Amino acid sequence: MSADEKNGTAIHLEDGVDDDVKVARQQHEVQDSAARGYVDETVKLTPQQDKELFWKINRRVLPFLMLAYFLQSIDKSATGMSLIMGWQKDVGSKGNDIPNVASLYWAGYLCAEPFAAQVVRRFPVAKCLGGGILCWAVLNVGLAFCKKVPVILAIRFILGFSESLVGPSLLTLTVQWYKRSEQPFTSACWQVMVGINVIHNSLVAYGFYHIKYLHGMNGWQWMTLYIGLLSFICGVILLTFLPDSPTEARWATEEEKVLLVERVRENNQGLKNKTFKRDQAVEALKDPMTYLYFALPCVETMVVGGIGAFGSLIINEGFKFDVLTTQLVTIPQGVFIVLTQLLLVSTPRKEESDRQLAVLIPRTGQTILPILGFLVPNIACTIVMTTVVPTPKTKAGLLVAYYGLQFFQAVNPALLLMVQRNSAGQTKRSITYAAAYMGWGAGNTVAGQLFRPQWKPRYVQTLYIHLALYVVFACLAVVARAILARRNKQKEAARAGKEPDNLLAFDDLTDIQNPDFVYMY
Repeated sequence: MSADEKNGTAIHLEDGVDDDVKVARQQHEVQDSAARGYVDETVKLTPQQDKELFWKINRRVLPFLMLAYFLQSIDKSATGMSLIMGWQKDVGSKGNDIPNVASLYWAGYLCAEPFAAQVVRRFPVAKCLGGGILCWAVLNVGLAFCKKVPVILAIRFILGFSESLVGPSLLTLTVQWYKRSEQPFTSACWQVMVGINVIHNSLVAYGFYHIKYLHGMNGWQWMTLYIGLLSFICGVILLTFLPDSPTEARWATEEEKVLLVERVRENNQGLKNKTFKRDQAVEALKDPMTYLYFALPCVETMVVGGIGAFGSLIINEGFKFDVLTTQLVTIPQGVFIVLTQLLLVSTPRKEESDRQLAVLIPRTGQTILPILGFLVPNIACTIVMTTVVPTPKTKAGLLVAYYGLQFFQAVNPALLLMVQRNSAGQTKRSITYAAAYMGWGAGNTVAGQLFRPQWKPRYVQTLYIHLALYVVFACLAVVARAILARRNKQKEAARAGKEPDNLLAFDDLTDIQNPDFVYMY
C-alpha cells in the first residue's frame, strides 16, 4: 500500500500516461450534465476515502430516501385500515366502490408515469420528489373531509398522478449516489419502509379508531388528516435538505464532489443528462427487456397490491378477528415484510472493504434465482388459505399463512434493483424506469378488481387467480435471466478477455452501446 493510500489521499494516475492521451482526455467533452466539471478519471479513491464517503452519503442522503418511500406507502395501507374503521358506512359505499377506490388511484399513477419519468430526467430530481409529496399531502388533507364517493374516486385518481414522481426519483437518486454493489443495501433501506409503515399505520389506526365523532369527524377522517399534514411537513424538509445530485450537495467540498462522481464511475450509468436522445428511445422500445421490466412488476403487484389493500378485510371478515385485533395483528405483518426484504436483498456483512452488504442477492451474485425461490412460500401459503376453513381453532394458523404471503412483497425491491442496475443511458433509463413503474401501476390497478364483492369474505377465487399469476411470473423471470446472461457473454467475447476500463462511464451511452457495461441478474 502506498503512502497516499495509507493517508487516505486520492491518487492521480497520470504518471506514465502518454502526452497524446492526456490531450485527448482534456479535449473530450463529458456528455453528463450533472457530472460535467467534476469528472477526473485519473483519480483513484483510497479504500479509506471510499468508506468515509459511503457512510457520509448514508447520513446525508439515505434518511431522505427512506422518508420519501415511507410517505409514499403510508397512504396505501391507511386506505385498507379505513375500510374497517367505518369508512364504508360513512361514505355510503356499495357494489364495486371499494375495488374502484383502490384501482383508480393506480389508474392515475399509470397514466402519469410516462410523463413523470421524463420530468425526473429533465428537471432537478429532488425538487420533483419533494414537489410530488407536497401535492399528495394537500390532496390527502382534502380527502379527510370528503364523504361523496364520486369525489373520493376523483381525488384518488389525482393522488396517483402526484405519486408517479416518487419511484423514478428514488431510483435516479440511488444510481447517482451509490455503486451498483451498494445499491442492494440502499434499495433495501428505503424499501423496508413499506413494512415500517404497516407497523406505524396499525398503531395509528388503533389509536384513531377510539375517536368517535370528534368535532364532526370520525376516526378514519382524523387519521387521513394526520397523514396529509405529516406528508406536507416532510415534503418541505425534502425540498430544503435533499440535494439534486452529488455535484449540488451543499455539504460537500469541491474535492469531495469529484470523489463522489468518480466513485460511481464503475456503474457506467452516469448522473444526469437533460438532452432527449432519439436513438436511445428507439433502442429502449426495441429492447425486449423493457417489456419484461413492465411485465414482471405488473404480475407481481397484481398479487401483492390486492393483498395490501384488502388484507385487513380478509383478516377481519374472512378470519373473523374483531376490528381492534385486526389492527394489532397487522403489526407482525409489517415486521415480516421488513425481515423478508432484508433477507432477499441486503443486511450488513463485514468483508475486506468493511462495507460489502449481503444476504441472498449480493452473497450469491444472483438476483432472479432468489426471487424465484421466494415464490415457493407464497404458493404454499396461498394453498393453505384456499383449503383451510376459518374456525376458532384454525384462524391463528390462517393468520400465519397470511403473513407468509409477504414473501412475494419482498420481491418488489429486488425487481426494481434489477431495473436500476441493468439500465444505462439517461433517455433509455427514463423509459425503462417508466416501464417498470407503469407495470407497477397497471398491476395494482388490476389487483383491486380481482377482489370481487361476491367473493367475500375469504376471496378464494381471487387466491386461485394468484396461483396462476405465480406461474406466469416465474416464466417471465426465467426469460429475463436468459436474455441478460446471453448479453454478458456477447460483451465478454467482444472484449476478448480484457477487463472493463470504464472510460466511457459519463458519455451517456446505453447498456447495450457501452462495451464496459456488465449486466447483473
